Amino acid sequence: MALALGALLPLPALTAAVLGVWRIAADLKLAGSFAIPDGFFSHWQVWMALAALLEACAFALNRYGKNGDPASS
Repeated sequence: MALALGALLPLPALTAAVLGVWRIAADLKLAGSFAIPDGFFSHWQVWMALAALLEACAFALNRYGKNGDPASS
């Protein structure tokens, strides 16, 4: 189960990173207006942090799924 979830998480992480880059580009007037104009999810930092968190979870789940023990290296 951990390996399956670990394999599925990189795509949402990539999506969050793309939204973060889009927000940065919109702020620099290099892209069209961002889809979420105001609120918590209108900040690029939120999207980049979410992308990093999802990727870290995918890494941890893959490591756990392959080893069976998260403490072993």
